[in-house]
Amino acid sequence: MKRVLAIDYGMRRIGLAVSDPLQIIATPLDTLRISNYDDGIKQLIAIYEEYKPIIIIMGYPIGISGNKTDQTRLVDKVIESLKSSIDVPIISWDERYTSIQAKDILKQQGRKARDDKGMVDQLAARIMLQEYLDSRSNT
Repeated sequence: MKRVLAIDYGMRRIGLAVSDPLQIIATPLDTLRISNYDDGIKQLIAIYEEYKPIIIIMGYPIGISGNKTDQTRLVDKVIESLKSSIDVPIISWDERYTSIQAKDILKQQGRKARDDKGMVDQLAARIMLQEYLDSRSNT
């Protein structure tokens, strides 16, 4: 089987996680640091080329009230850019609370989230991906 890639897209950093080939376990990848939108797309395409996922899970930042935000509209733009460059399904995944969960994990480890925001992004992507993988195994 092939891998699944999760993306937590931000303005300065992109959190990533990838599944094992059996699509059971999510593992975080190094956080990408980006200088602008085009740089982010370029780096994501390079990650796609490296891992060749069969599905991409894109963190979808819906506001607490359920409405789209400026970040949601940015992610919509990222999804469209990726769809024009790669040919795999991209699934929008509600990422609400994943950053909070990631910060809680770091706190339990005795680390401070503000000291390592890149780790928060990695863990948020891993949480999203593991949720997706687990949801498929329960059906």
